[in-house]
Amino acid sequence: GFGARFFHAVFARMDHHALPAELELARDAAVHHAESQLTMIADVHTSPTSAPRAPTARKDGEPLPAWSQMSRADRLAYVKTEVLLGVVISFAQVPESVSFAFLAHVRPAVALHSAWIVGLVCALFGGRPGMIHGASGAFAAVIATFLSKPNALGESGDGVELLFPSVMLAGVLMGLVWLGGGARFVTMIGEPVMVGFCNGLAIVIFLAQLHPFRAHDEAGRATWKGGVELGLMLAIMTVSMLTMEFVPKIPRAWAKMLPSSLLAIVIASALELLIRAHGLRTDTIGDVARLSDESRFPIPFFLDARYDLAVLRRPGAALQIVKQACILCLVGVVESLMTTEVVTELVKTPANQHAVISAMGAANCIAGFLGGMGGNAMIALSQINGLSGGKGRLAPATTALCVMGCVMGAYPLLNHVPISALTGVMLVVVVHTFRWSSLGYFVAALVPTAEQRARCRLGRLRLPVACDRWDALVAALVTAVTVACNLMYAVVLGVVLTAVRFAWDASHRLHVSREPSADGRSVTYTARDGHLFFGNALRFGRWFDFDADPQRVELRIEHDASDLSAQTALKKLRGEYEARGKTLHVVVRRALKPATSPSCASPSSSRGGSGSSFGTARSASAAPVVSAPPAPADA
Repeated sequence: GFGARFFHAVFARMDHHALPAELELARDAAVHHAESQLTMIADVHTSPTSAPRAPTARKDGEPLPAWSQMSRADRLAYVKTEVLLGVVISFAQVPESVSFAFLAHVRPAVALHSAWIVGLVCALFGGRPGMIHGASGAFAAVIATFLSKPNALGESGDGVELLFPSVMLAGVLMGLVWLGGGARFVTMIGEPVMVGFCNGLAIVIFLAQLHPFRAHDEAGRATWKGGVELGLMLAIMTVSMLTMEFVPKIPRAWAKMLPSSLLAIVIASALELLIRAHGLRTDTIGDVARLSDESRFPIPFFLDARYDLAVLRRPGAALQIVKQACILCLVGVVESLMTTEVVTELVKTPANQHAVISAMGAANCIAGFLGGMGGNAMIALSQINGLSGGKGRLAPATTALCVMGCVMGAYPLLNHVPISALTGVMLVVVVHTFRWSSLGYFVAALVPTAEQRARCRLGRLRLPVACDRWDALVAALVTAVTVACNLMYAVVLGVVLTAVRFAWDASHRLHVSREPSADGRSVTYTARDGHLFFGNALRFGRWFDFDADPQRVELRIEHDASDLSAQTALKKLRGEYEARGKTLHVVVRRALKPATSPSCASPSSSRGGSGSSFGTARSASAAPVVSAPPAPADA
């Protein structure tokens, strides 16, 4: 007790303003720890006859309290929820990883080992608690473009030896993105891109769930299943969907005892056993891709006798490795950061985007070294975790450990889970992932006027009156490109279209007014309501009358030249006036980068007007950075 109080007193008396940022953080953490110790001491010295503290119910959206601040009941509830969620999510991740392996033209073990390696590293060291990582569909779609189809289902395509160095290099590139602070560029992704991202992923997930309902005839052609088997699969899928969606809404305590997704799996497995007792059956995980004791442990890819390392010496192999690594890096970073935003919006707790990228880079380096296909954040499984109440690191870590346990030994249990039950769980995720409100926005974009939108109805729903057709177009294109190509192309297209739209609108906001002096010996141009930049630099000179203007011309602009195009436009203005024997003075009201100390001042700004990069006079003052006084109201 004395040590904790002394510790608190020493750190609490430190001068807050005299400490660097790192020491401030350390001091605050130490004070918080000391205060928690004092709280624990007070609890110990309370009367033993006092009633135990009731578990504090954590409301949705509140951050997780520290482990030391939880009561015993809260700790048990947290561990129970997170562990059960991790187990049930692993039930979905195993068959999903097998499906992604088939999509990527690699063996199932390649994807399964990547699932638990990437998932475990990111769960322990990532910056978004509650987010699931593993072998993803985005990675599989990219890898499939570099590998040929294998001769037999479940084998790897030709050139798979180039995949593992590519995954390792992609991890290194992710580390460079982390060092360069690339996570901050996720703010360039606007809401239309996010809507298209969610809608496209929902459609991709939905299309992937159709695979269990397809079969192959004797000629090898794909056909749809039918008859009793199809009916039983649809029944199990429907029961799983209804269980997961509506059981949590029952206002009874027993409905909250188990995660709804786990309860759906248990009920579906019981139905499968009942069906097989009557001589019927549906496909289970063991029927689609039976897990066995082969390839249960990962080894470095260059020690695996199934791989021919001579492929690495092929002409063009190095270029293919670099190209594939760059695409995997972009896809992984973009999808993980966007999934981070989605999960953050769902669980309402903060995230560290830089740690998301750094952990993912390290995980891909390890996965590639051990013969895995790499991976990134998985929005579908993360949605399951978030919708079921998972917010900590325990559920993702449990998922990774369960996948590892299934691959290495506990696979007989998963072999009996019906595939149609997992399909039902994933379809519920599709329903919650798709932005259904965007459908009304798309319809509203087709209605010509706001008055007509106000009168239109979709059943009981009204169309949004305020609708931007360009945003609707961007969201629709991102959705379509996500389904047709991959996420990277879709996001890049969406960001480019939104940036072009913003630049176009901003270029038309700038207006220039002309005000001659009373004696007619000078004229003042005032640029307002916008910035001078590349979008309007080419037509900026049209506002000026070079021949009719008097000898002295003054240009007042709100902000300094923001890019090379703006600087070039001002130089052209000066040249036009100098060619006519006139003088142009540029006065900046608010500089883009005002100096806070003499060392921050640019050399040109400290020399006055003659030394300006525009060749213009800013002010007669000798201050490091000069801005003109505010213009009068009538200006």
